[in-house]
Amino acid sequence: MSNFVYILGPAGCGKSTLTAVLYETMRAAGLEVLSVNLDPGAEWLPYTPEIDIRKDISLREVMREFRLGPNGALVVSVDLIVDHIPKIREIISKWNPDYVLVDTPGQMELFAFRDTGPMVVRAFTEKGTPLILFLIDAFLARSPSSFISMLMLSTSVLSRFRVAQLNVLTKADLLDEKTVEEISDWVNRKDALLEKLESEENPLNRENTKMILEAVEKMGLAGELLPISATENKGIVELVSLIERSFAAETRLDVQEEVEKF
Repeated sequence: MSNFVYILGPAGCGKSTLTAVLYETMRAAGLEVLSVNLDPGAEWLPYTPEIDIRKDISLREVMREFRLGPNGALVVSVDLIVDHIPKIREIISKWNPDYVLVDTPGQMELFAFRDTGPMVVRAFTEKGTPLILFLIDAFLARSPSSFISMLMLSTSVLSRFRVAQLNVLTKADLLDEKTVEEISDWVNRKDALLEKLESEENPLNRENTKMILEAVEKMGLAGELLPISATENKGIVELVSLIERSFAAETRLDVQEEVEKF
């Protein structure tokens, strides 16, 4: 069965760029990889997907047919993806790659918080194991309050899909090394994050922030935050290794559960 890697994150965080680099890196390592574009509104992609939802759903045609503006048409277009799930599953099943990289819509909320996203993940999970890469833009994460907002959003995605998830700090090349290390450290060093937060001009309430961070920890997001730069190819090999270890851990867990049944 194939391993499915869903790449999610806010608009502009580098989902398509990372998909392209992961694809090339995995292929170079001898892995069989299939890329899927599920963004019907993408005008350009830095890779050529084997499965491209734009061949079945045209944003312009949806605008004309339903007499909608671009935003409304994008909502309808993403919802229409569900109609094409059987076809996509059949193609993936015939291909049977080691990994399937799923590049999700640029407007993350259309995939994550409407019915389409969970339906896609559930349908594909029957053909393999899922993993979500949640991307956090390093440039935006410089602010402690923005970083906490990203952690809350990541937690929401985790609770929505309920599958294994890794947090990735993208565009690390835009910041100096010390800042990147500090941001990466905030995931495990709550006190350091709170201390930095209090230095902001209008800091969030410390007690409320503590409660937010404790909720994040309970959801299981406390752990490694891997900084990468897709444009400079930094941290990509490490990310591929982390992905492979995550799937290996899931496989061991599945085997253990089967053993416990007996």
